[in-house]
Amino acid sequence: MKRILIVDDSELMCEVIRGALRGLEEDNVIFVATNPLIAIRKANLFKIDLALIDYEMPYMNGILLIDYLKDINPLTKILMVSAYTEPGAQITLEALNRGAIDYILKPANKDEFNEFKKDLLEKVKGIIFQKDYAFVNIKRTTTSEKSEKKVFPVTCGIDNNRSHLINKLKESKVIAIGISTGGPPVLEKIFTSLNKDFSIPILVVQHMPPTFTKALAERLSKVAQRQVKEAEDREKIENGVIYIAKGGTHLAVEKILGKYYVRLLDNIEKVNNHKPSCDILFSSVAEWYGENATGIIMTGMGSDGANGLFEMKKQGALTIAQSKESCVVFGMPRVAIEKGAAEVVLSVEEIIDLLNRV
Repeated sequence: MKRILIVDDSELMCEVIRGALRGLEEDNVIFVATNPLIAIRKANLFKIDLALIDYEMPYMNGILLIDYLKDINPLTKILMVSAYTEPGAQITLEALNRGAIDYILKPANKDEFNEFKKDLLEKVKGIIFQKDYAFVNIKRTTTSEKSEKKVFPVTCGIDNNRSHLINKLKESKVIAIGISTGGPPVLEKIFTSLNKDFSIPILVVQHMPPTFTKALAERLSKVAQRQVKEAEDREKIENGVIYIAKGGTHLAVEKILGKYYVRLLDNIEKVNNHKPSCDILFSSVAEWYGENATGIIMTGMGSDGANGLFEMKKQGALTIAQSKESCVVFGMPRVAIEKGAAEVVLSVEEIIDLLNRV
């Protein structure tokens, strides 16, 4: 039995969320708090396993409430109920950086309630029954820590294949990353830790809606102090630039007269229930870059990316899966590993160390 806390000042949203949670496969205790002060009191009285939090509330916002709930019980999982707006995207990214494990978009109208409840139920089931969730505690990085050079110890994952992996990475003309749940803090950690002269272009598919990917690119560019941008159709892929796939559009590449370009594919439906899809990116990189590429599949629920990463491996590219211990959700890397698509399995720190050896 799990204790779930709903925190929202809208009685209608509380009832919609409660309705979705009735679909859970076992009995759970569900608490409702119509403001953060009530939520804090309930969290002090009961061990809360999962809290579903709105942002705009009386007395304090959802970001501050995350801090309070984590101080009361660091094991409490946080799911943000986010607005589908630009400010909502910025807030959600901050919530993920502060310790929220995932988010779900609020329904814009009553017609979207059923789809919202279905998606919410799937996320909550995954979290409370720990299906592929590892619940890694991603340490928040302070400003002073970001300014310091990060040096990570090399562990056996790299030591056993050091020369081989480094040589294959050095031959890469591009790095493709597929990532989902738990991704933004991991991407922030990687990009802030890269050597300043790191020049291999990076293409990233992070499962997010359109407004969120633009906000993500802006945030990563600011904190990493390097060029991170939302990808644009037909732009030339330049060294040293990190391209984030636009939400709602597949990201691919093509080669014209010896140069590589970004392609955004609007006319292709969702793949593995995602748009952008990691499979589309990996398959495209396999086709146009062949062995001169590196593919990395990271934290996320589901199976997106496994097939495309396998195509990259068959073409001779270096393929990496994030280790279970360092994932928030091990689903995507797990499927890729089971399929034989990953040449090596590394932690986030090992991935950073490898990238910085180029």
